[in-house]
Amino acid sequence: MVAKFAVYYIPPAESSMYLRGSEILGYDVRAGNFLPADNPTRAVLPEFNAEWVQRPHSYGFHMTLGYSLEYDPARLPEIEQAMEDVLNCFGAETRFTLTPDDRTFIPFWRDEIVVLRYHPNPALLMLHAMLIARVNPLASGSRIGHEFASMDVGHLPPEAIHRVRQYHTPYMLDGWAPHFTLMQPYAGSQPKATRAALRTLFPAEPRDLETVSLLIMADGDTHYRLHRDFPLDAYPQPAVRDV
Repeated sequence: MVAKFAVYYIPPAESSMYLRGSEILGYDVRAGNFLPADNPTRAVLPEFNAEWVQRPHSYGFHMTLGYSLEYDPARLPEIEQAMEDVLNCFGAETRFTLTPDDRTFIPFWRDEIVVLRYHPNPALLMLHAMLIARVNPLASGSRIGHEFASMDVGHLPPEAIHRVRQYHTPYMLDGWAPHFTLMQPYAGSQPKATRAALRTLFPAEPRDLETVSLLIMADGDTHYRLHRDFPLDAYPQPAVRDV
């Protein structure tokens, strides 16, 4: 494993959304702690199997704003500064809002991926685009970048190839679908009952982002951990005249 960083939105630690999402995954990424396998949230879900959270387990409960990227840890201060530079460009009254679509809020993508899906407001879409443009170039690579390098990409949309070459991910701009992954791969036999239980656990409500988070995974580690929260109400910072 090489060192990685990620720019995510993570709900507040005390929120019911974060608690329930973390209990499903079995990992509290804010605290860097594993959670009991038997917990109240999993107990509500029919026939829950821990194998269904194998892939999202190491990332913790989050919504991706950038991507999971390889990097040189010596560049961490540059990454933090780039994030601050972006956040400083938005007005203090700006709200970065996620709005659920009742029809697709808890979709089963390809029948095996269970997510909470949202739509970003224009300000959040701009924030995403600016973070991609400023932060992603500080990375050295990505898993999907390695995959693209070793495959015939002739059948892929040309914009996906350009995105990976420049920003290490195709999931950006009009290809960005904000979501929180709950299960992957889901292999249960009761998808309707599972969806109903999840609708009870996660009401389809709009929410404003409170923070943007920078996570890191050291070389040799298996799970991300929170490195730093950037509280959005702390930006823009006071401007200082250049000397």
